Formats: sequence, structure tokens, C-alpha cells
Amino acid sequence: MSVPAKRPSPKPWSMKWIALAIVLFVVGYTLVNVYYRKPGRAFRPYEDMNNRATTARLLAAGWQKLPVELRLPAEKPALTLAATVNRGAPGLGAELEAAFAEKPVLLATIGRVTAPQSVARGATCAIYFSGTLTDQHLQLGHVDALRRGDEIVLVPSLEKLPGKDLLTRWNDGDYWAGLDTERLEPGRYRVRLAARGPVAEWTFTVTP
Repeated sequence: MSVPAKRPSPKPWSMKWIALAIVLFVVGYTLVNVYYRKPGRAFRPYEDMNNRATTARLLAAGWQKLPVELRLPAEKPALTLAATVNRGAPGLGAELEAAFAEKPVLLATIGRVTAPQSVARGATCAIYFSGTLTDQHLQLGHVDALRRGDEIVLVPSLEKLPGKDLLTRWNDGDYWAGLDTERLEPGRYRVRLAARGPVAEWTFTVTP
């Protein structure tokens, strides 16, 4: 009785074809991801829900957001007529703070502030200020400008630096905030720049 011949063992794939398959998969995945991905930052459920809740509460309380641009570091602008800046009670105030679903992390203190006495409607109201961080693991992420009637509150919010070991170089920083005045009717406005310490307060006029 004859013994059946054994089938030869299959040869393993060449590393060349394995590498080619990996490259094709990576390229294809990247192309599909880029084509179908929505522009903007990734969806963050907790943060986005808080933002929506905060916006709804602010609108219900009569506040509206104004466009504002933040630049850092900043150079002090040359103003011929600068507003007189005073100091007021610390924080956002109980009423405004209650509108935030999650309380913003504010600068520890506000130092020098330079702002114009008047701005033509539609022009940028350039505000220069210095501030102190509460923690070197944080950085100034953005500034919200909230308006109700003739009152405008600027809310500089801190955010964590990416990574666990990154630290800001200095606790103090110089910042520039550009407030868009297109939505402001001509008239006089009271401004508060919020911080954990005493806020900075001044007035300015929007001219026609």
C-alpha cells in the first residue's frame, strides 16, 4: 500500500508584498479620512454640551457675544488718547458667573491696560493688557466678549497646555484683544476685563 505524498507547505508571503499592502492600506485610509472629515476641531461631547448650555443661559439673561481676536505676545499700542482705567470687584460677578455651565478659569490678576477713548463704528477696538497666570501648566486660550446694553465684559479664559510636562515660560504675559465694533451702535460703553483679582474697568465711545 502506497503512502500518499505530502502536500508541499505553502510559501510565506514575501515581505515586499506585506509592506506594499500596509502602504496601500495607510494611503487609502488617509485619503478617505481627509475626504470625509468635517473641517474644524474634533467633536468634544462634554465641552460642546457645556458651550451650548452656556450660550443658552447667556441669551436668556440678555447677553450676546461679540467677535474678538486674541494675539500673544503683544506689543503695547501707541495711543494718543487712552482711556482711564480703574479697578473693580474681582471675578465675573454672581449673575454672570451663574450663566456659565462650567466656570471659566480666569487670569489671576490684570496688570497694565491700554485702551482707546473712542473708536469709529466698524473699526477694531484694540485693547492691550498684561496678566498673571494662576498655574504654569495653563495658557490664555481665548477671550469672550459679552455685551448687554451699554455694558461689555471681556472674559479671558485659561486652558491647559498640551502634554503633562509642558510649562509656560513666565507667569506674566502681554496680550492684545481686538474687539469688533460693527455690531455696536454709536454711544458710550462700559468695559470690564475680568480676572480672579480686581477687574479692570473703563469706558469708551463708538462714533458714527
